Amino acid sequence: MIIPSIDIEGGRAVKRVQGRRGDYVFVGDPLALAERFRRAQLVHVVDLDGAEAGRPVNTAVVEKVAEVLGGRCQLGGGLRSEEAVRWALSMCRVAVVGTLPFRRPDLFRTVAERYGPRLAVSLDVRGGKVAVEGWREEAVPVEEAVEMLRRFGRLAAVIVTAVDVEGTGGGFRLGFDVAPLREVAERLYYAGGVKSCGDVEAALQAGFDGVIVGYALYKGDLKGCADF
Repeated sequence: MIIPSIDIEGGRAVKRVQGRRGDYVFVGDPLALAERFRRAQLVHVVDLDGAEAGRPVNTAVVEKVAEVLGGRCQLGGGLRSEEAVRWALSMCRVAVVGTLPFRRPDLFRTVAERYGPRLAVSLDVRGGKVAVEGWREEAVPVEEAVEMLRRFGRLAAVIVTAVDVEGTGGGFRLGFDVAPLREVAERLYYAGGVKSCGDVEAALQAGFDGVIVGYALYKGDLKGCADF
């Protein structure tokens, strides 16, 4: 399963290199991308400004993108309150949180109890540790993060993002065994550095159910394994 991604900053669709603001390999129109990806089973949408602000920011654009996609989306970026999660789920099938489990675990437990079947956690891994607060801070080693997630019940998905190669086309990169995450979530997705159908296959062989891809799709590098 290939999941197109649309990252939104300042109302634009962008692809950052390793998450750095101002370092882009792509800038475009998020609504045009949403139209292009309407046939996808699921589209990954991220409010980058929201991730940095700690609350949804690009709300108007996100709502339009979700409408074009007919709700076939998973939405993340600044979802650090129950209200924000509820807002995301009013438009998309799944809400994605990254900072909440590691900075406010008690609140995350409440949210997970209520929305677990429609909730995904993003493990954004940089240098073996989970990056939080819009990838500007480090939380815990990834193995410890996996153990922490066991406490919160079963989730819709866990997304493992290799921050070190995000936006670089550096290829599939994984530094830990994802098998324990099967006890945490129904689905496991990989993101970061994908540049070819070979990288997609490597992720599937490593135990993932799907791959989230942005720039490689925009460039047309996945012809043969993606038809949008």
